[in-house]
Amino acid sequence: MKNEHDDWLTGSMWVLLGIILDFGLQLLVTSSSQGLAILFGQPKEGILATSLMVLITLILTAAVVYLLTYAVRFRSPKLGWHPWRRDKVRLAVLGYPLLLVATMLIKLFQLFFTGGIATADNELNLRQLMAAGPYDFLFVFILAVGVAPLVEELIFRGVVLNYFFKQSQHYWLNIGLSAILFGFFHVFQAFNFFDFLQYATMGAILATVYKRTRQLQYAVLLHAINNTVAMVVSLITINPFGW
Repeated sequence: MKNEHDDWLTGSMWVLLGIILDFGLQLLVTSSSQGLAILFGQPKEGILATSLMVLITLILTAAVVYLLTYAVRFRSPKLGWHPWRRDKVRLAVLGYPLLLVATMLIKLFQLFFTGGIATADNELNLRQLMAAGPYDFLFVFILAVGVAPLVEELIFRGVVLNYFFKQSQHYWLNIGLSAILFGFFHVFQAFNFFDFLQYATMGAILATVYKRTRQLQYAVLLHAINNTVAMVVSLITINPFGW
């Protein structure tokens, strides 16, 4: 029992630290890249600032991923990049249409109960940033397609599924916890039940993929597919470059 309590305490600390690092990374990237550009007499969203933003994002993401990987390996020593297996890739890819169907059903419920369908505030904020200009668009794209799949999967699947309820007979307990935490993480700034349900469902599917494949890279793959498609759709809709 003591070990289980220790896991809960340690896991909670790693989840909290991971979330702080995730937000800190985003704030530090923009402030440092724009600050350095201004220091060199360049526009805060010009070519130099954009180049620095990409470089700093890569460096900080690598550091955060290294730290969170270190945390997960305490409970799952085999965590790492393994040779890709076709059956597991198929499972991850098939998770995407499941995400789409689940999202459509949730939107239908929202329409039935509220009389309308609203875009989640998290998505609206990202779209506003994307439309602000090339610097912001590239920053959001890198975060969504590269940073989020790695960092969020390490936090909400890697840490949560290995530190909480791992020894439980009930398969769904840490999947449920992972889903709830992932849902709240994306809507805590402006809570809406249907938005929460959408993200929590995504979290549950990603957690199931990790449990079924026993390798985090496949949950990262599904997360990246989902975010990439969303970014492409937003790019077509917003057209920030005036194409």
